[in-house]
Amino acid sequence: MQQAARVAENTGFFLMGKLVEFAATTKIFTNPSDKRTEDYITGRFG
Repeated sequence: MQQAARVAENTGFFLMGKLVEFAATTKIFTNPSDKRTEDYITGRFG
């Protein structure tokens, strides 16, 4: 994920084959809109 945060302009988070969130990479990694995205980014699951 660190490399994705460095090189991607946009990031999508998929869970169980469904798109949960798509936004600018900085937003996804610093202030995600969906709790499931935040849980994944912070290592709570996955």
